[in-house]
Amino acid sequence: MEFGFKQIGIIRSCYTDKFGIPRQPGLVGSATATLELLPPFNQQEALRGLDGFSHLWITLVFHATASKDWKPTVRPPRLGGNERIGVFASRSNFRPNPIGLSVVELLAVEGTALRLGGGDFLDGTPVLDIKPYIPYSDSIPGAKGAFASEPPKPGNSVAFLPEVEATLQSLETEARPNLRQLITDMLSYNPRPAYQNADPNRVFGTTVFDLGVKWRQVENNVTVVEIL
Repeated sequence: MEFGFKQIGIIRSCYTDKFGIPRQPGLVGSATATLELLPPFNQQEALRGLDGFSHLWITLVFHATASKDWKPTVRPPRLGGNERIGVFASRSNFRPNPIGLSVVELLAVEGTALRLGGGDFLDGTPVLDIKPYIPYSDSIPGAKGAFASEPPKPGNSVAFLPEVEATLQSLETEARPNLRQLITDMLSYNPRPAYQNADPNRVFGTTVFDLGVKWRQVENNVTVVEIL
């Protein structure tokens, strides 16, 4: 049996590159995104009452990997990136159906758009559905989380070269809110693959909003060397 779904919206996110996106929602509270409803679903009536909820479930499509084959086993970062488990015991995006689920903070309802906080969305992510988070049923005390029962801790310290620090104030605008904090939070969670030993001379790079961010890492010390 085949199923078809309609895209109801699109995510405009601060994350414009897959590398650097937190591995779960809620880890980087400074991350911002806007969910824009698309026609014919962009009706304010469809959002009536939503502003009474603090958090939302967003059902989405892993569009950047949707064309790739699913894998029966995957290597979760929380297990060091070397141990394999079944795909259905993970939140890997290489799934039989490229569907994801994220719980995020609802910051504001702005017409037919939703301003979200703490997301793990790649810019341009298609949205299939929006549901309110219900605390009494969606949070289960004592639930077992196997290898991910506790949230990861931000293990890296993050510093900026003086010349980079000097440019941050001018780069942080209304279109790029909390830029310094966002970069700090993002890199503190070590976006490198867990199994990869960092060459101290290697420069890593990703994009945040429309800016290229480059850094070096020595053990748990990250230095941002360039923002363009």
